[in-house]
Amino acid sequence: MAEITVSDDILAGIKDQVVLITGGSAGIGRATAQLCLDLGAKVVIGDLTPPNPEFKDTDAVHYVESNVTSWESLRNLFDQADKLFGGIDHVFANAGVGPTTDFLDIKLNEAGQLEPPNLRTINVNLLGPLYTINLAQAYMKQLAGRRPAKETGSIVLTASASSFQSFSAVDYTVTKHGVLGMVRGLVYKLETEGKIRLNAVAPSWTKTAMVPLESLQAMGVPVQLPEDVARSVVLLFADENRHGEVIYSAQGKFKEVNKSEGGLLAMTEGLLFNKDSLDGLGEGYSWVLF
Repeated sequence: MAEITVSDDILAGIKDQVVLITGGSAGIGRATAQLCLDLGAKVVIGDLTPPNPEFKDTDAVHYVESNVTSWESLRNLFDQADKLFGGIDHVFANAGVGPTTDFLDIKLNEAGQLEPPNLRTINVNLLGPLYTINLAQAYMKQLAGRRPAKETGSIVLTASASSFQSFSAVDYTVTKHGVLGMVRGLVYKLETEGKIRLNAVAPSWTKTAMVPLESLQAMGVPVQLPEDVARSVVLLFADENRHGEVIYSAQGKFKEVNKSEGGLLAMTEGLLFNKDSLDGLGEGYSWVLF
């Protein structure tokens, strides 16, 4: 897997385009919002809390309070973005939270009955992106009808290095594996339609509020800045040849790990039937041998 160079020339392609970011008030989302603004894009930030004061609403950036686990709240975010700028070109489904439960906790109510596990992380990190994808593609297809000169859009999801490795934060790891599944499950239908690209970024340890910097330093792991990850997000917005890709980043360096030679998909080839022999299933389908 060759290292990717993220050039400023490619990123400049999002000038004047409209970007919607969930979880855009802090961390990777905020860094991406700032980079998009620096490149001349227009940005709508959706989050439960407003961004820092320097991100006051202007002609180029707006904040809309939103909760990605609420369909009505998220739909309102898209409505507001659409009304403000007349359409949406790119969506970054970035809102996320850290681990809540390992699904092995035993909790009893006052009657001594078992209580269900806390699904906060599942709802935010898994349900939230699914809602966001559904709304994003709907609004982008409307955009294509209203603005014939711009007939494509893109969606980028926040996955994680834990999307393809074992990690003891159970519910968090489940959701990030699920994000990888969203890319793989939707890529072929979207590719057939030819309108909307779907990709993901998979950051390694990054300096955000999710894990205190002191904890990362105590672990002795290398840490990158959210601004580094933001460059990989905007690359996926700007490069119209990228679809179904997952860009892993660590220490500010980038590799595509899903579709590339030697990537995750290539590693499974020995476990799969030849897809060309599966008549009638359509391109891209394979069955795992058990």
